[in-house]
Amino acid sequence: MTTQLNPSYTLTLGSQQWTEQLIGLGLTLEVAPRVDALRLQLPASAPLSAERGDPVTLELDNGEASSTVFTGEIDTISRRLDAVIVTCANASGVLARLRPAETYENASASTVIRSLCDVMGVSVGSLEDGPDLRFYVADPSRTAWEHVARLAAWSGATARVAEDNSLVAAVIDASRAELALRYGRELSSLAVRKQLASPNFTVAGEAGAGDVNSDDALQETTDFFAGNRPSGPGRDTRWQFEPALRTAKAAATAGAALKRAGSSAEEAGRMKLFLQPAIRPGSIVEVQDLPDGLVSGPIWVTRVHHELGANAASTWVDFKHGGDAFDPSALIGSLLGSVGGLL
Repeated sequence: MTTQLNPSYTLTLGSQQWTEQLIGLGLTLEVAPRVDALRLQLPASAPLSAERGDPVTLELDNGEASSTVFTGEIDTISRRLDAVIVTCANASGVLARLRPAETYENASASTVIRSLCDVMGVSVGSLEDGPDLRFYVADPSRTAWEHVARLAAWSGATARVAEDNSLVAAVIDASRAELALRYGRELSSLAVRKQLASPNFTVAGEAGAGDVNSDDALQETTDFFAGNRPSGPGRDTRWQFEPALRTAKAAATAGAALKRAGSSAEEAGRMKLFLQPAIRPGSIVEVQDLPDGLVSGPIWVTRVHHELGANAASTWVDFKHGGDAFDPSALIGSLLGSVGGLL
C-alpha cells in the first residue's frame, strides 16, 4: 500500500507561528550576486501582527524529511483587498542594501568580506581566505553583496547564504554527490542545455609583482605577467582586468577560477522535483535512472525555487555540470600551470 505524502510548513513571523493559513508560498535561493527572496501570500483577513524588520524562519516538510530553508527578516508588507503579501530578505538582501565607500589596505579577500558583513550585522560562516590584497576599494558602484561575490570568485569560491542566515563563501567540491535523486520518484522533468567549450580566461592585475608586500606591488607596469605573457585575447581566450590583484599569482588564480566556472557552465539545465527542502545552492546531486545523454556525473545546484500552495508542492532546481569540471583539484592544477614560471 502506497502512503501519500503530505507536504507542510512551519512559518514564524515575529512572535506568530503559521502552519495552515498561507494561500501561497514562493522561496528562491541563489548564489551571489543574485539575492534570495521569500514571498508569502496570506488571506486579507489574516491576523498578522508582525512588522517590517521582525525575524522570519521557514521550515518545509515534504512528508519524509524537514529542513529549515530560510532565516531572515520581513522586508515589506503589502495589504490588498484580497490578500496580504509579505516579502522577506535574508543576509543577501541585507548586504544588497549597502553601497559601501571604503578602502581596505593590507587585507585578505575574506577580511574585506567580514568587514562588509560587520557593517550590516550579518553573521559569517566558512570563508575561503582568498588572495592577499595590498588594497581594495569597496566603491558604491557595487552593492556589498556584489563586492562579496567578486572577492569570493577570485579564489574560485561561491558565496551564498546558509539556512541559519550566515554567509558562506567556499570552494565547492562537485566531484562527489552528496544527494541522490531518481527520475520517476523525486524528479518529474529535466532539460539540459549544452554549449560550446568555454574560452580560456586570463586575468591581468595592475602590477604583476611577485610579492604583495613588495614595493613593486604599488607600481604600475606594462608587464602584468612578469615576463610570462599568455596568448590572446582572441577567439579562444578572454582577458579581464582586475587592478586590485597586484601579484601575478593572484591574477592567475582568478583566471583559473573563471575557466573552472566557464567549463562547468558548458552543461547546464533545470529540473522539477517533488518538494525537496534539503536542496540548497551549492548542493551536489546525482540523478539516477535518466535516459542516456541527459546528465552525466554529479551536478551542482546554482538556484532553488520552492513553491507550496493548494495545487503545488514543488522544487525547481537550476544546475551546472560538476565532476572534473568543478573539482577543486582541477583548479589547483590549472593554477600551477599558469604561475609555474612566476614564483
